[in-house]
Amino acid sequence: MNCTEFESTVHPYVDGELSVAAMAAADAHASECQDCERLAQRERQFRELLHRQPREIVPAEFRAKMTRLVHKEERRATWRPWLIAPAAAVLAVVVVALGLSALRPSAPLLDQLVDKHITYAQIERPVELASGDRGEVEDWFRQRAGLRVTVPDYSPAGLRLIGARLADAHARKAAYLFYEKGRTLLSVFIVPVADGDARLTGKRTVYRGYEYVMNDVKGYRAVSWTEGQALFGLVSMLDYDALLECADRLRTDREERNRL
Repeated sequence: MNCTEFESTVHPYVDGELSVAAMAAADAHASECQDCERLAQRERQFRELLHRQPREIVPAEFRAKMTRLVHKEERRATWRPWLIAPAAAVLAVVVVALGLSALRPSAPLLDQLVDKHITYAQIERPVELASGDRGEVEDWFRQRAGLRVTVPDYSPAGLRLIGARLADAHARKAAYLFYEKGRTLLSVFIVPVADGDARLTGKRTVYRGYEYVMNDVKGYRAVSWTEGQALFGLVSMLDYDALLECADRLRTDREERNRL
């Protein structure tokens, strides 16, 4: 087994799903290749981080309030049928891509993301496109709105993609991707921005050589960063180690997609 073959089977390898012969070959290669051994260890740590996260529980009063607001907005939006999404899972991990003209300061945006993160977990129809196929979702964004959206692959850690939706924000297209993992929720947003638009404030940290901004908002944690002409971020009750690992996975997926 070489490095390319190992990388293509690393997920079933760390999950113990390979055949006996394939598992032995992967073990032998990992014992001789430090890069592939580190890759396998990262995958194991990623799974362990998310498995350790607490389940979040939304207070009943807040759930009822947000549900009323969502239903009210849906009634107001009957003349905009594209805002009414088809049926999907009740609990979702929301991946949010918002097109905003500016982020001055970042805290109000994060407040909105946390509210959306909680709100969409309470409604029965959070998605416009119900699909767990990353390629289909990416094609849908491209065809519907001309958006090139990288859908991060969190399935090795148990985060399941269930669909997507579109919206408008500050005269730009906004895309939402939805994931679920039990009752633990995660929101990731991708924001098309012009030079100088994104001004994030918060605690800065470096993870695997890349700088991120961390914020605590309404009891939730947020990790944000800018890359090229886009702003990316994650909002969740997951701890910062897990959020930074998810952020690194998104960046890795984007880099791999851009090389193709």
